[in-house]
Amino acid sequence: MRSRTIERQVALVSYGTQYLRGQSALDDWHRHGTFFNARLQFRALADNALLADDFTLWLGILKASGATRLSLHLASAFEVAAARAAQGAVHVVVVHFPDRHQLWAVAEERAAWLDHPVFPNEELQRYPVFPDAAYYGGPIDSYWCLDDRPGQLDVPDTDWNALARAIAADLASPVPSSLAPAGPYFGTLPHDVPWATFPLFPSSGFTSRAHRIMATLARMQSTFSHDTNPKNDNNPYQFLDQEGAAKLTIWGRSLDSWMLEVQLRCANETRSIDLTGKNTPLARLHTAPSAHQNTADDGAEEDASSPEVTAEQGASTSNGKWGGRIAFIVKVILGSLAMIFLARLVAIYPWLAVPIVALWMLGARLLRQLPPQ
Repeated sequence: MRSRTIERQVALVSYGTQYLRGQSALDDWHRHGTFFNARLQFRALADNALLADDFTLWLGILKASGATRLSLHLASAFEVAAARAAQGAVHVVVVHFPDRHQLWAVAEERAAWLDHPVFPNEELQRYPVFPDAAYYGGPIDSYWCLDDRPGQLDVPDTDWNALARAIAADLASPVPSSLAPAGPYFGTLPHDVPWATFPLFPSSGFTSRAHRIMATLARMQSTFSHDTNPKNDNNPYQFLDQEGAAKLTIWGRSLDSWMLEVQLRCANETRSIDLTGKNTPLARLHTAPSAHQNTADDGAEEDASSPEVTAEQGASTSNGKWGGRIAFIVKVILGSLAMIFLARLVAIYPWLAVPIVALWMLGARLLRQLPPQ
């Protein structure tokens, strides 16, 4: 489950908190590559007034107004609703003041003229009457101020060692993993531009373990997505019975849930020294949905662990299992015949060995460049 919106929120909240606390300047990080090709707008919910057309203006006004930090939470933790939104807010950015806190959430505004009386009946149209001219445009994160509440909101600190142990026990895999890249985690930056390459959230000696945990989960997600792709000949679903497919689906949902939890915690990490002794007991911020629920992150596409894919795989488990075995046997037979044919051909025309070996080496190189299994 990958979402560029949540990555932008992690960067906005973590770096924004440092700015509000005077630990960094906007010039130090506002060129962060995760914001490339995207616009962040901030609106008042009551009248849809555009308050700020960029996050730098938003943060500047917040700092001048006395804001002390930002934090990122699941919208389910608050009783909020974004009016006129095509899809409800998934996460809430909280702006903390000494005596109050504001709730901001991204929501997709729905065009009112879609319900205009003269709008053509789409059921009678073979193609859209009005093509989506903004299809190739960058995304817009339109933040709406949902509420301004009195009092302070507590944000618990994270015991990263305890979190790593909990994830490793649940997923039955080492966390952090030695296979994950060392150093800061950069997320899915759209361009390789040195001056825009920043860690997804601030990197320090204290946060190094948090970066390793997130890098480990990102690698596991990438591997899981590749392995369970229906176009993958080695898709494990085709070799599993219904119970095994359900377990694999649940494991994938748990992985996505842990990644979301780590993203929230990394966004809210503000410490520079280890205060493990003062951490609150580890409690889950997010739990994986059951196999019958269909939930997706804001802006994220459903992966191979979605219920629709699972149901389809489960319905054809038996056929898929035997079909995969028969296909493997056929491949072995065809491969053997091809080797015998090539051996005889090279014996007659020895010079053919050169292009055959060249093609074999090229194929081996391309296979090494594929994502790890």
